[in-house]
Amino acid sequence: MWHFFCECWLSADRGDGMTKKTFNAAKNNEIASFRNIFQTRTSTGFRDEHIWVSIVDPPSRSPFNRAQRVSCCMSLLLCTMAINIAFWNIPVDEDSPVLFSLGSLQITWQEIIVGVESGLLMFPINILIITIFRSIRPRVISKSKKDSEDLRPPAVNMPTILKDTEEVISMVSKSPRNKMSEIHRLESTADLFPALDRVNELILHMQGESESDRHWVYCSKFLLAGLCHLLMGLEKLDAKHFPSPQEYQWALNVTNVLVRKAEMVFSCHLAYCPPPVRKKKKSASCWLPWWCVFLGWFLLLSISGVSTFFTLLYGFQYGKEKSIKWVMSLGLSLFQSIFILQPLKVIGVAVFFALLLKPVAVEENEEIEQLLLEQQDRCRQYSGRHTL
Repeated sequence: MWHFFCECWLSADRGDGMTKKTFNAAKNNEIASFRNIFQTRTSTGFRDEHIWVSIVDPPSRSPFNRAQRVSCCMSLLLCTMAINIAFWNIPVDEDSPVLFSLGSLQITWQEIIVGVESGLLMFPINILIITIFRSIRPRVISKSKKDSEDLRPPAVNMPTILKDTEEVISMVSKSPRNKMSEIHRLESTADLFPALDRVNELILHMQGESESDRHWVYCSKFLLAGLCHLLMGLEKLDAKHFPSPQEYQWALNVTNVLVRKAEMVFSCHLAYCPPPVRKKKKSASCWLPWWCVFLGWFLLLSISGVSTFFTLLYGFQYGKEKSIKWVMSLGLSLFQSIFILQPLKVIGVAVFFALLLKPVAVEENEEIEQLLLEQQDRCRQYSGRHTL
């Protein structure tokens, strides 16, 4: 795995308008540097972890979608209103110094304290709901019997056999090391036999390669899988698709021989090729079951409903002057949440990762983890459909 520090647009209509640039692979000390990790965590943190900013452009593959983010902001606002209005039930300190005055409006030290305390009290409540939504594993929906029938592979016929053979040869011919020219479209049964001869030439070429590396391992493995699939298709095919039963039997025999040869070549190159160095598997992230989304919505709606009830209950008891002070305190709490608490949370997490948990692995990214989960779920759903 190589990392390249781009940090610019490769686009004709953005940035400097260039679409081709050269980047050198970053060294390990550059990847693990405080500057790189801090910048990466800060930029992704403001886009994903800052609850107010993330509404504008949330990560596309995050389990925490935009509707949930907007609802959390609504709950945050209502909770802040309820906590602020509850604090204004305490006696007013007449000796509290005035910090800011604009005409008849005055902001005292007591109002500042109420705003700070309200912001600190509602912060853990909202963090709990956000953590639940962010940690939910995607739901795997079981396919019905009708859907399973629709997803069955098409019936084997001569065009599918020719297409599969053409795709195998086309893929292996893309590498210059295989020394194969690109194949033209296979249109009839007569084109199948020259194509099998070309596959045989490639196997002979791979047998002559004494120096084993991963290219020959992967190439022979792909070729073996393709030939096995072709052989199974021919076995399901009826002899009437060929000009004569002898030609059908000949195609079966040749493909069977090619499968055995490819298996021997794959085993030979695999034995002489050093195994890849595997990294230690990291502990799996903690994901909540899919039904926890209902728990998150229940907490969010419950807190919003209770906050609205107490806001209306206390609000009818206040006069104009006290209501204005409450609104100012509410504004200070929201200002503190948007511009102080949330940015401090993002920066604090970035500093923590940059100082203690470096280097940052790509797999730790939330979008990558979500993509891998979706991929694993798809593999489990379709594993029964594939023979190879």
